[in-house]
Amino acid sequence: MTARTKTKADGEAPEAAEETQPAEAEPPALCGKPHYLPVLAHLTCTEPAADPDLPPGTPEHEHRHQDGDALYTWQ
Repeated sequence: MTARTKTKADGEAPEAAEETQPAEAEPPALCGKPHYLPVLAHLTCTEPAADPDLPPGTPEHEHRHQDGDALYTWQ
């Protein structure tokens, strides 16, 4: 048998259970650059976005997308 403490009537949501947890930091923005091959254009880069403060001409990171065991990379 299991014991269950009844604090609210069935069907009512717990009061502020989600509100009391600290807000988590937002995840970093993803790059999102699409793959350059038309057949793989549905794939987008899942690496963090490049730093906007980098000087002009700085090469971007190697774009990557992992789908299960397949790893796609492009420039």
